[in-house]
Amino acid sequence: MAYNQRYSIDLLKKMLEIYSPSGKEKKLASFLLSEFKKIDFKRAWMDKAGNVYGEIGSESPTILLCGHMDTVPGWIPVKIEGEKLFGRGAVDAKSSLAAMIAATLNLKPEISKGRIIVACVVDEEGKGRGIRQLIRENISADYAIFGEPSGIRNITFAYKGHLKLKITCRTVTGHVGAQHILPNAIEKSFELWSRLKNVCEQKYKSPFGIFYSLTPTLIGISSRRTTGSIPDICTLSIDLRLPPTISCQKAIKITSNLVEEFREKNYGLTTNLKVTGKVEPYIAKRDTIVIRALKEAIFEETGEEARLLRKTGTGDMNIFGAHFKIPIATYGPGNSSLSHTPNEYINIKEYLTSIKIYEKAVKKILELS
Repeated sequence: MAYNQRYSIDLLKKMLEIYSPSGKEKKLASFLLSEFKKIDFKRAWMDKAGNVYGEIGSESPTILLCGHMDTVPGWIPVKIEGEKLFGRGAVDAKSSLAAMIAATLNLKPEISKGRIIVACVVDEEGKGRGIRQLIRENISADYAIFGEPSGIRNITFAYKGHLKLKITCRTVTGHVGAQHILPNAIEKSFELWSRLKNVCEQKYKSPFGIFYSLTPTLIGISSRRTTGSIPDICTLSIDLRLPPTISCQKAIKITSNLVEEFREKNYGLTTNLKVTGKVEPYIAKRDTIVIRALKEAIFEETGEEARLLRKTGTGDMNIFGAHFKIPIATYGPGNSSLSHTPNEYINIKEYLTSIKIYEKAVKKILELS
């Protein structure tokens, strides 16, 4: 079988046709495991979290190519219009994962020494269950490239961290006619949210830009439905994006101090702060074999110098890089501004070019190591 452009496009299209929001990756995982066996990878297996692995080559060094199978919710009909392939995950990040698989397949007859492991992980859009299991599996890689949309000419070396919080405000309920006497839990929650936003803006906004600033986003609000009664409970769901200067522990302290101060100033109010998820900020070293190899591969395929990016999102590289401390970077096709949108698509030519860049980068890493 010739693993050409048509195979690469068909592979991505099939992956997009399998809807796989976080927690529902099993069908895609089964497809990829079967595909790895069909295309005769040296080893193909699934771990207990549902991650799928394919391996070629032998001996050292080992290069890990890691992408995620899950997407955010929201089905998008899969279709090709001109050079655009639409579908949920077309950018974030099934195109990166498919390109890694296709590149590894193309490299199979060329690799005489060295091992490549393609890892297809679950739950990247959730709490990182997949990458945490991969770490427990103790995949002994010497180098790693993570697949996320950086754009064809860009390499991501740094991500902000994040802290997911639930803050609950409780008051005493009563008749709505007593609104001038009794505090309203919903109103108090919004006052608290406004206070948090102001503190981040006034104390933790960096003159060097958003990557170095502490940035909060209100992502959910819930309360009890009432008829004729003042709301007595309200819960805010908040996502804090952390700059490299603020650890999760420090961000928790900043938030808990603010919540406690607010509670003390509001008689009759009780509050509860719960951390529901956390990932530390991460900055990879820029003078490594991995970044050098990617830079050279990008230049050879595009004729342009690669740009190094700091991104305000968070990825599996944060968790893996902090644990293993090996040369690492994130690279992948796609315009990240289309991630999580209802108009998500990948440019097919860009996708195919990224396969060549992954191939060349892997070969260069093996040559340089």
